[in-house]
Amino acid sequence: MSRQRLHTLDDLLDVAEQIVTSGDPSGLTLRSLAAAAGASNGTIYHAFGSKDVLLARLWIRSSARLGDLMAEAMGESTGSTETSGVDAVVAVALAPVEFVRRFPASARLFFAQRRDQLFSDDLPPEVEAEVVAVQQKFVELLVTLARGVWERGDRAAVEAIAVCVVDVPGGILRRCLLEGREADETTAARLEAAARGILSVPLEPRPVKASPTTPPVSRSNP
Repeated sequence: MSRQRLHTLDDLLDVAEQIVTSGDPSGLTLRSLAAAAGASNGTIYHAFGSKDVLLARLWIRSSARLGDLMAEAMGESTGSTETSGVDAVVAVALAPVEFVRRFPASARLFFAQRRDQLFSDDLPPEVEAEVVAVQQKFVELLVTLARGVWERGDRAAVEAIAVCVVDVPGGILRRCLLEGREADETTAARLEAAARGILSVPLEPRPVKASPTTPPVSRSNP
């Protein structure tokens, strides 16, 4: 009969998340995590191997949690025949509010720290693949939302959606978290108003690419 694990990966990440978000992220080390979690140094080194991997795992988990809530919001919204593409964007823009409520420590980590401030790119291939997968899933969500609003998924359309569901919610919710304020109904109302206002601004025309098979027009006489 195998021994029951006393420290699951999620348990260790919960403790590490609290250390990072309650002070200076540089205060998190594998040894400090072991002491705070009541685990052996060997357990921590076996689970993560390095501080960069530990921080990457924290970022992956927080990003995946937010991504799952956004995908769920989009799915529920697009499942209704009465919902427009704009409504779907608004639903996704409000998902970060639920993220803050359900996973406050993960939200503080995600909104207060840029990825390049947390860990380097020198990660094991399997961890780097997880980082890329989380990012790709998020990009696909942005493209889907853009096509639902404008029937186009080019850079200009995707960037407009990102402002609605990332930039504006991130700025507003970061302030709430830093000031210890709750993300209340007023916060949600402001996010909705901002998203609808941003989407009301027309996109720049889609760039027209010249066909490589079209011969140049001759200006000389035949």
